[in-house]
Amino acid sequence: MISSQVNVAVYYESLCPDSRKFFTKQLYPSLQTSLSNFVNLTLVPYGKTTAKFDINSYQFECHHGPGECQGNKIQACALKLIHDDQNSKDYNKVAVGFINCLMDKAMREGDNATFPTMDCAQLNHVHNIKDIENCAGHSDASNYLAYYGGLTDKIQKPLKSVPTIVFNNQLKDEDSKMAQTSFVKVLCQYIEHDKPEECLKNGALSLKISLGFVLLMASFSRHFL
Repeated sequence: MISSQVNVAVYYESLCPDSRKFFTKQLYPSLQTSLSNFVNLTLVPYGKTTAKFDINSYQFECHHGPGECQGNKIQACALKLIHDDQNSKDYNKVAVGFINCLMDKAMREGDNATFPTMDCAQLNHVHNIKDIENCAGHSDASNYLAYYGGLTDKIQKPLKSVPTIVFNNQLKDEDSKMAQTSFVKVLCQYIEHDKPEECLKNGALSLKISLGFVLLMASFSRHFL
């Protein structure tokens, strides 16, 4: 483990359009680079779901309907079982790749949805997909999802925004909002030592843009003096 690893927790929903955008445009591409080594990642597929314990089981009501509840359960099982699977050596890349695929390719059909679990497993080298599918139809899935509900309530109850991205266990609205469009920039601010090349590139790009803006404004000012 790298000493300057940053704890990153993502609170999201399986059918949320903004969650989908964050995964496919920010989180997944970032963690396909060396930045993955600097992130201690926690994914929390729950969002604005509510839960009630009825007799012997949990009953969930999800932000985007029953299809989302099923998607959240699939992902809750996947996150648990991929983590436990010894064949998955790089949890960040395998888990995020699988979840990203589900987020990207899920098909919503009214209140229901279909999730291409087998296709996404093959693409991302998930070896225990049958166990994940069996879990999703078992009470274990509800227990895992309820656990993620507890994590969500601890960070903010009720959750105000989906996705919510938390760095080093401190919810900061400005970081969460910025991370949705500039995840690498926010992450690199939390890497204290030996920043990876991706951070240096990000910093250089920001500096270049800033200098360009300054030169443009200087030229503009001279023109009108």
